Amino acid sequence: MTGKNLRLAVLFSLSALAAAFKIVGGIVYGSKSLLVDALTSVANLVALAATITYFMRSLRPPDEDHHYGHRRLTYGGTILTLMSYSFVAGIAVTELMSPKPYSVSVNAPVLAVLGFVTYSAVIALSRRWGKAFLPYSVFTVSELMESGVVIASSAVGALYSYIIDYVGAWILAAYIFYELALITRDVIKIVSDTAPPQSTTQGIARTLRELGLEPVRMRLRMVDDATLHGDVVVRVPLGTMVGEVNDLIAKAERVIKERFSADVTIALEATSRDRQKGKEA
Repeated sequence: MTGKNLRLAVLFSLSALAAAFKIVGGIVYGSKSLLVDALTSVANLVALAATITYFMRSLRPPDEDHHYGHRRLTYGGTILTLMSYSFVAGIAVTELMSPKPYSVSVNAPVLAVLGFVTYSAVIALSRRWGKAFLPYSVFTVSELMESGVVIASSAVGALYSYIIDYVGAWILAAYIFYELALITRDVIKIVSDTAPPQSTTQGIARTLRELGLEPVRMRLRMVDDATLHGDVVVRVPLGTMVGEVNDLIAKAERVIKERFSADVTIALEATSRDRQKGKEA
């Protein structure tokens, strides 16, 4: 097993352990808030498995069906994350819509603390995996927030009244929908071919000028948070030899990819004579 695969296995195992703590606390020790938290932990496992799977697929080189590579496959994990959390959100609301008196064991907050500690380790590892794990890390950070709510509500629920625990469960359910809205917004932003920040566009234009190429038109889109695709039309000084122009364009494409992670195709602006020939043809 390679170092990368070992690290992923450890990450998944820790997430499974944290989920197990919460499932036991929710089912065996009677805490509704911990039960909702356990449902999100199961969704977290599904999200992690999907994120790992599609992250590995996104590293494949370009092929006949994906000329620009497979970078956007990382969002397969994001989509399955949304699906899994939406599913458990529905289960949680269904469970909470029929309130009945219940008792909470003092062991419930203990299991919640164990889940909190384990997810802290998960977050420390997952943050090192970069942008592809961002949606997963957002939901995993929320596991710590949810654990904090559960620790408080289940402890008070065990010592005083189950109603406090029940209110904590509703707070967690509401927060799931809030998270879903945030991630959905980010996904829509990416798949709608949003242009990069203006600072990036200006940086590419500045790089072209440094190399002796004057940008006439740029069309850029974000493939993911770290990669750009697009096409650029440039103008060169009169009298520049054809061979020199080709060398400049090849160098500019290489430099832009290195500096901005932008896979761009650079074309030379058509002259008035070229445009006239096009019309006659």
